Amino acid sequence: MLELNKIHQGDCLELMRDIPDKSIDLVVTDPPYLMDYRSNYRKLKYNHIANDKNNHDVIAESIKEINRVLKDNTAVYLFCSWHHIDFFKTEFEKYFKLKNIIVWNKNNTSMGDLKGSYAPKHEFVLFGHKGRRLLEGFRHPDVLNAKRTGNNFHPTEKPTDLLETFIKSSSKEGDTILDPFIGSGTTAIACINTNRFFVGIEKEKEYVDIANERIRKAVNDRVVTV
Repeated sequence: MLELNKIHQGDCLELMRDIPDKSIDLVVTDPPYLMDYRSNYRKLKYNHIANDKNNHDVIAESIKEINRVLKDNTAVYLFCSWHHIDFFKTEFEKYFKLKNIIVWNKNNTSMGDLKGSYAPKHEFVLFGHKGRRLLEGFRHPDVLNAKRTGNNFHPTEKPTDLLETFIKSSSKEGDTILDPFIGSGTTAIACINTNRFFVGIEKEKEYVDIANERIRKAVNDRVVTV
């Protein structure tokens, strides 16, 4: 088993082989969207995201591995965009019962084709079950409002409060959450804030270093608060 509460650097398909069958309580992850994305939101541009172009096999195999490591009667949240949602949905439904396509409604619009298309203001999250997993607590709508982050740590950084909503809705305190595409560690921060264990995997050393610093700060802040 990969060490808990640690960001493991490497290829997710290789590292997930070290996770035993049916040992994970929940998966929340934001894989590459297969669109060669590069954030233009900051003055200092990020590099293109690794594996974010024509790497359909990586997505397909990672979804298969996610199914293997999840316990029975658990849930999975997988971010995607409209650009390749047909592919993501097809691969997802090979292993999971799709319950919702959740819409993350951001606080403002992205750029896109300024004169030829409507202004994009959302991303999708495929939410499904391996078996059947009842929701915890409040039943949220399938359109969730959460402000975009400004991508201060990663070009596709997700809001911590949005991930905390998913984690609290589909796991219990003390459960183990996996994110095989953890980027700058937001899922780990959400787990720390909600008293869950986490296993994170990230390929790029730059983001592993950023994630570890964010985790160190989050743990220290939590100790001071307590």
